[in-house]
Amino acid sequence: MNWIDDWRVRGELRRSRYREQLVQLAPALYAYWQRVGPEEFPGMPVDRLFFHRAATGLMAFFDASTRRGKPCALPSLAADSVWHAWMRWDADDLARFCRRHFSTTIAHLPQSALERTALAQTLVGCRALEGRPSHGPGLPSLFALDARLYMPNGHGYWIERGDIVYRRLDAAGGKPGPAHVHPDLALPALFGAGLVSEMTYLALLKKPGAEAQTGDGGVAIVDSGGDSDGCGDGGGGSGCGGGGGD
Repeated sequence: MNWIDDWRVRGELRRSRYREQLVQLAPALYAYWQRVGPEEFPGMPVDRLFFHRAATGLMAFFDASTRRGKPCALPSLAADSVWHAWMRWDADDLARFCRRHFSTTIAHLPQSALERTALAQTLVGCRALEGRPSHGPGLPSLFALDARLYMPNGHGYWIERGDIVYRRLDAAGGKPGPAHVHPDLALPALFGAGLVSEMTYLALLKKPGAEAQTGDGGVAIVDSGGDSDGCGDGGGGSGCGGGGGD
């Protein structure tokens, strides 16, 4: 099956906006991630295709967070697995890579270092990268990554009735039950964080079926790794970027 994965990776790489970055990842990083990743993230697949897609998600996060210029939260455990391995394997290589491709280093901080708006900043940044307005529609690929990859215990985001809902995935990467509107990603939260203009906010509320609600039962800043820390970071001069729990 390895040749099939390699063929699919080459195809995705040709179409990727991050081709330049991805081809410069050291082969030794993949080998290291393959060895240590399952220790920290039990049950995680370690094939080349999974790594490629997780690394692509990390590139998107670096890109979005540096463009935002504000602390952001990483909504993908799969992408975070690559970041964790990279820091352990060669932190200096990671710093050089980020300076070369994203103009700044991107530090990995715990949830306690983040503001509540960090996840919303990521959402707006990813939507901008995909040519969407800050208020939607749709779910950016980075937010859908863990569910797409069936990441064990990953972060499940999807759209229900126009809202972004969240549910922690189970050990097999599946959806174990009903999800809830994520309060930090609802329209009122985006407006309160200054990420949606008042004109846009009021216009959207006037649409049939629209409600000014933050949802119920949602979670706060998404946690990552196997502990209680969340995702985020403060990057070099601009103070941008984000990561997962140390």
